[in-house]
Amino acid sequence: MIRAPRRRRKSPPLIFLVLLVLGLLLIGYVDQQRREIRASDGAVVTVRDGDSLAIDETEFRIFGIDAPELRQTCSDAEGKPWRCGEAAKSALRNLVAEGDLRCLPQARDRFGRTVATCRVKGDRDVGEAMVRQGLAIDFEDRGGANYAAAESTARRDKRGIWQGRFTPPADWRRDHPRGD
Repeated sequence: MIRAPRRRRKSPPLIFLVLLVLGLLLIGYVDQQRREIRASDGAVVTVRDGDSLAIDETEFRIFGIDAPELRQTCSDAEGKPWRCGEAAKSALRNLVAEGDLRCLPQARDRFGRTVATCRVKGDRDVGEAMVRQGLAIDFEDRGGANYAAAESTARRDKRGIWQGRFTPPADWRRDHPRGD
């Protein structure tokens, strides 16, 4: 009886192994990027404006909101200008001062900042608090966290920017490019 030669089992191609390793590394990187970042006792937290801050060297933009720009002014109910950008920065600074700041990365923006959902003591959502105070608008239409109810309450109660007239922050940025 003549037997057919035994086929040797082929080992997986090298390219398959390389792709597998790269895939596992990528999964680990993405998981690392999604881990919550806490401002520990020694961390330096710097509020940049009404929707961005830094924890030590890491720059963050608050997910789901857009706040007036630092140099932006708004009008109150009587038409008098007020520094709504400065007010937004001050409100964010007060929220951060509550302590136990934690930020969960969601993405990166075009400036390289980590876009994150941030919470403070008692699990208070920083983005929602800013919108509820009327010092930021809901960015839901651009894939944000959907703070429509908080914005509706701020509008109804004429809080912050809703007390008078304002230019939406994106429009203000368009009309006042950086360096102006």
